[in-house]
Amino acid sequence: VYLLKSVIHDWNDAKSRRILERIRDAMRPDAKLLVLEWIVPERVGPGDAGIVGTDLNMLVMVGGQERTEAEYRALLASAGLRVTRIIPTPAAMSLIEAVVA
Repeated sequence: VYLLKSVIHDWNDAKSRRILERIRDAMRPDAKLLVLEWIVPERVGPGDAGIVGTDLNMLVMVGGQERTEAEYRALLASAGLRVTRIIPTPAAMSLIEAVVA
């Protein structure tokens, strides 16, 4: 198992893809990658101010971004990984499980 917590949101898509590709290259066929990140809702509502602020902070401070489920799926797929499940947690983050595609 490879675990990334609050790493991918620090980077833009190109740099995130490079990180994920390096992990994919090191993974055995039976390995799993677990990515623990906030997942932005497809539509932001009045109760989502915290995630919007975090997204703006990531963009301004380090050039990163928060992503929607669809964006994480696409990013992982572009790095040769397949999402097998997404597990919400009580901590407002989600655990994204992926395997080599």
